[in-house]
Amino acid sequence: MKENFLLKFKMDACSQEDRKRDFEKIFAHYDVSKTGALEGPEVDGFVKDMMELVEPSISATDLDKFRKALMGHCNINGDGKIQKNELALCLGFKPS
Repeated sequence: MKENFLLKFKMDACSQEDRKRDFEKIFAHYDVSKTGALEGPEVDGFVKDMMELVEPSISATDLDKFRKALMGHCNINGDGKIQKNELALCLGFKPS
């Protein structure tokens, strides 16, 4: 099993500049296609890693529920993708 990429970051323990840098690294990691948006398996990977931080043995059914909730909350423009600015707003981070 590969390591959860999100474990490398401690968002509450650093400066705004560190948070911005970490957000950029996180987004770049999950944006495998380098399109500037998370879609399909990229969203799945992000949701899986994010949810496993709080529930290591989360079921596929619950992951699907969280994925749908994330898309409903973060996909502001309704294009079926999560743009970088949409994810930043969804996570309460103000991109510059």
